[in-house]
Amino acid sequence: MKKRIRIERVSWQSAERELRALREAIFITEQQVPEELEWDGLDDSCAHVLAFDEQNRPIGTGRLLPDGHIGRMAVLPPWRHQGVGSALLSALIAIAQKMRLASVELDAQTQALGFYQQQGFYTVGEVFMDAGILHQRMQRMLPESAIAEPEATLDLSAQTLGESRDVLYLKTRTDNRDVALSLVQQAHRSLHLFTHNLDPVLYDTREFVEAVKQLAIQSPHSKVYILLKDPTAAITRGHRIVELARRISSHVFIHRVAEEDQDRIDSFMVVDEVGILRRAHGARFEGTAEFNNPGEARQLLKSFNDAWEHSVPEAELRQLHI
Repeated sequence: MKKRIRIERVSWQSAERELRALREAIFITEQQVPEELEWDGLDDSCAHVLAFDEQNRPIGTGRLLPDGHIGRMAVLPPWRHQGVGSALLSALIAIAQKMRLASVELDAQTQALGFYQQQGFYTVGEVFMDAGILHQRMQRMLPESAIAEPEATLDLSAQTLGESRDVLYLKTRTDNRDVALSLVQQAHRSLHLFTHNLDPVLYDTREFVEAVKQLAIQSPHSKVYILLKDPTAAITRGHRIVELARRISSHVFIHRVAEEDQDRIDSFMVVDEVGILRRAHGARFEGTAEFNNPGEARQLLKSFNDAWEHSVPEAELRQLHI
């Protein structure tokens, strides 16, 4: 009888322990890949998938970078040649299609070329050495219909804070603006925002500021916390969130991040400890959002609170009269 497996999309924040254990066992221990090459600092921005057996034990994994590069495909030895790799790869390709990518690519170990060719991949360029193992670049084009399809996940009328489990793939400034507004409009308790410069297109609209205001005054316990890397633009050009913080300073707090956090490039929002919007690179607009992911929300809040501890109130923003 064929064993049943389950494939689940996870994030690095919610499943780091399981992902690390699998990759350490397969790549570092079995294949002798140096640790400094395995942990390349890109995992935080990737979509990950995990395969589980009937006892809910992790048995395989893979990841997808925002640019469509599939990697870190790994299956435990007892589960190889049983369809686990194919299921993982199919899940990653499905994610890439939802992201509206034109193609996916990967660097296959040469001994696995046949497997990837069966999955519709073709070779590109010459064989090369990576981490002491021969590899071949491979690519697969995605159907045009999947790319041209309307982005159903951005139908925000179907998204309910604390309930909807869809992953929304954000591509543009408009995507970010609309999702951020919808999240805050549904909030009842809290907003935590880690941002580079309070991008006015996203956060200085009349609708967004009104949503933040309604959240802030909703109850004595509702709070808005904003961590800002660079307040220059908000100070020189004026910003309605800043004025709101000045008027209801017991509910809206703006701090400048400490020097030790100035090199961070990510940006994220957490709403009511369940809704999230995150971009791996704050200066770009590719990212993801979820209206109900308390596990990742907890991880992001921990990151926010750690940075908040070392931050300082931004005096110029508090005193600014717009």
